[in-house]
Amino acid sequence: MRPPLRLAHMPARYSTVLIEGDSMLPTFSSGDWLLARWGSFSLKSQTGFLRGIFSGGIFSSGISVDDVLTIELANQPGIFYVKRVSKIDREKHELYLLSDNPEGTDSRQWGWLPISSARAKVICRVRKTRAR
Repeated sequence: MRPPLRLAHMPARYSTVLIEGDSMLPTFSSGDWLLARWGSFSLKSQTGFLRGIFSGGIFSSGISVDDVLTIELANQPGIFYVKRVSKIDREKHELYLLSDNPEGTDSRQWGWLPISSARAKVICRVRKTRAR
């Protein structure tokens, strides 16, 4: 995956991510562009439903199950992966990340990853790949 490209007139912490590969099929296809919020992240507190809605949602720095993240592995600096949070170990501050495509590479091969591996939180797809 290429490093992020900034969208014009957006703060530096928001940028686009280009999907390369099939690990997130059927949700995202190779060539899709995603909008992501870059920064440091924490685990979302386990609060009531309404409080969770008003605490920032997808724009917050909290991570919860089902969030889609851009991660960077410590042993592969400069290479970014887009994966979905499947499980959270709150005591160890670790994430178990899965590809949406069962054949993708993810925590089934890597194991649990520290929350510090999270580089960006995907907000939405901004451009879908055109069918060929």
